[in-house]
Amino acid sequence: MEIEHAEAVSQGGQVRVAGVEPETLSLVGDGESAGRSWNPERLYAAALATCLHQAVVLAASTGGFDTDDSAVRAEAKLIHDTAQGYSVDARLSVSLPGVPAERRQGVVDQAIHHCPLVDGWTVEVVDDFPAKSRSNPSGKERP
Repeated sequence: MEIEHAEAVSQGGQVRVAGVEPETLSLVGDGESAGRSWNPERLYAAALATCLHQAVVLAASTGGFDTDDSAVRAEAKLIHDTAQGYSVDARLSVSLPGVPAERRQGVVDQAIHHCPLVDGWTVEVVDDFPAKSRSNPSGKERP
């Protein structure tokens, strides 16, 4: 039984996603707009983080835990394996300050079973994220 459906079309340096605002996202093309545009790795990291976070909130709240400050960080990397071969690597971190430390791993394990996108990726339970991930996701110095 289908519970969710999404449709996207990539064409001409943009991706259009049906049913959301803004409907069009600019894609990275020539490198000039890299800081203001999306690429497949950014889109994949966003999909991983949102999928796992929704599952974590469901698992934690079902157990009666506070999820207000919960967060999931996903990193996706494109790896150049061979002359024309590529692969992707992803790592995820989960912060659950509203869940007792001894219960966090169980909540995350339960959430992983409800998020098909994270199957096979490393998921680490952390106390908190470094400051850069909240205020400056790129980690680059700001003027």
